[in-house]
Amino acid sequence: MLLAGDVEASLAFYGRLGFEPVPEPGGAAVPGLLLLGPFGQSLRLVRAAGAGGAQAGQGAATGLVLRLMVADVADAGAAIETAFKAASEAGRSGPASHRLGDARLYRGPDGELVLLEERGLPGVERVRLVVYDFDGVMTDNRVFMDQDGRESVAANRSDGLGVGMIRGLGVDQCILSTETNPVVLARAAKIGLDAETGVADKAAALTALAKRRGVSLAEVLFVGNDVNDAGAMALAGFRVAPADAHPAVEALAGYVTSARGGHGVIRELADLLAAARG
Repeated sequence: MLLAGDVEASLAFYGRLGFEPVPEPGGAAVPGLLLLGPFGQSLRLVRAAGAGGAQAGQGAATGLVLRLMVADVADAGAAIETAFKAASEAGRSGPASHRLGDARLYRGPDGELVLLEERGLPGVERVRLVVYDFDGVMTDNRVFMDQDGRESVAANRSDGLGVGMIRGLGVDQCILSTETNPVVLARAAKIGLDAETGVADKAAALTALAKRRGVSLAEVLFVGNDVNDAGAMALAGFRVAPADAHPAVEALAGYVTSARGGHGVIRELADLLAAARG
C-alpha cells in the first residue's frame, strides 16, 4: 500500500512503469486504487489523510522503498527522469534519484524510493549457490498416501540430471523445505544434496546458510513456488519460479521456467546457467 498525497500524480508516475488500474478482485469494496504491473506486481494507492501541497521527498510515503520489476531498467529510468523533469518545472525540487552502491533509487511523487530491477537474470553467471524449495519445485506439489499413512511423492529424473549439470559448473546447491517428511532427505541423498527440513523461517535459514557457505546473498539463486518462499526469494540476488508458482511468487521471480513444478524445473535451470557461463 502506498499513501499518496496526489493519487492522480502517482497514477501517472507508475503508469510510466507499466502499472495500470484494475478492478478489485470479486468486486470487493476496498479503499484506494489497485494497480497491476506488467509482471504481476500489484500496488495500491490510498489517498493520505490531510494530503496536499507536500514537497517531493517529504510526502506521506517517505522512507518506503519499492522494488519493481520492469522490462528494461534504462527505459523505465528515462521515463521517471522525464516525469520528474516535468514535475520540477511545475515547482518541485530535489534530485530525481539517489545512488545505493551500484543501484539507482528513483524518488516517487510522495517521497518513496523506487528500485528498478530488470526482468530476467542478468549477471546469473555470478551465482555460487542455488537453493531449492522441495514441494512444488522438485515435485508437482502432490503427495500420495497409502492406507498406513505413509507419504510419498513423484520426482523427475531430468531434475536429477540438472543437479549434476549444475554441480559440474562448480555451483553449490542445497534444499530448504518446510516439510519434515523423510522423503525430502531421501531424495536429497539420492541426488547428492544437503537438505534442511522443518524450516519455519526460510529468510533466516537462507541468511544463515549463505554465511556458512561463505557466499553473499547477491550470489544466491533461490527457486521457490509459494508464498512461504517469498521472504527468502526477496533476499536472494537471483530468483526463479516454476510455471505454476503462486502469482505473488511469479511477480518476485526474475525468471519463470517453462516447466511446471516436478516436471523439469531444475533441468531447465541447468541449461540456463550453462549458457550464461558460455
